[in-house]
Amino acid sequence: MKKIPVVLSLLTVATLGLAGCGSSQASQSANSTTNKNQDKISEDEGIIKTARDFNENGHYKSSNKALNGIKITDLSKKGFGSLKTEYFQIQKSNDAFLLKQGKQQNQAAQSNGSTNLNTNNSFSNYSKFVGDYSFYNYDSNRQQSDLVIDSDGTVVQENNDGTSFHGVATISPSSQSGVLSYDVTSDTNDTKSINANVKIVVSWSNGENETYYGYTSYAGGAVLTDGKPYKGDLVNEVWVQ
Repeated sequence: MKKIPVVLSLLTVATLGLAGCGSSQASQSANSTTNKNQDKISEDEGIIKTARDFNENGHYKSSNKALNGIKITDLSKKGFGSLKTEYFQIQKSNDAFLLKQGKQQNQAAQSNGSTNLNTNNSFSNYSKFVGDYSFYNYDSNRQQSDLVIDSDGTVVQENNDGTSFHGVATISPSSQSGVLSYDVTSDTNDTKSINANVKIVVSWSNGENETYYGYTSYAGGAVLTDGKPYKGDLVNEVWVQ
C-alpha cells in the first residue's frame, strides 16, 4: 500500500514533464513563425524601397512591376501595417501617372482617326471594378503584368516587356454563369466556374475588342476573367485587385 503514493508521484512528474515539453514546442513554433514574419517584412521593405525609388524617378511601370513582388495577402498580416499603407500610396501614384499617359495616347489615336476611344460614365454605378489589378498566376514569360481602369473607362495594361496597351472600357450588368476562372483566394492555379456580376468590354487603340467578366471573390475583392482556357488546364487572363 505504501508504494501507491510513489507511483502517483512518478506519474505526476512524467505528466508535468510532458506538459513542459508541449509548452516548449509551442513556444518554439511561435518563435519560428515570428522569425519568418520578420524575414518577410524585411524582404518586402526592400521591395517597397525599390518601388519608391522607381516612382520618384518617373519609372512608373517599373515601380508597379516591383510591387508585384509582394503578395497582397501578406499585407493583411500582423506587423505589415506600415508596408500596406506605403504599398497602396505608391500604387495609387503610379496609376495616376499611367492613366494620364493612357488618356494622352487615346486622344492621339482619336486625332489620327485610327479608332474611336470615347470615355464614358458607365462605371459610375460600378466603382468596385475601378482601380488597379494584378495578373493572377503571374508568369514573367507571359506578357501581362498590371491593368488599371479609371472611373471614365480609360484602361492601361502594363506588360512585362516594358510596353503598354491603352483603350477604353464599358461596363454593364451580367448574369453569365459557368465562366472559367481561378480560385483566387487559394493562391494556386486551381480553376473554378463563376457567375458573373458584370461584363466589361475593352476597345483597345489597335482596334481590337476584349471582353472580361467581373465578379467578387470570397475575400471581397474584384476579379476579372476572360473565361478562356489556356494550355489545357489554365485560364488565359484573370486579374485581381
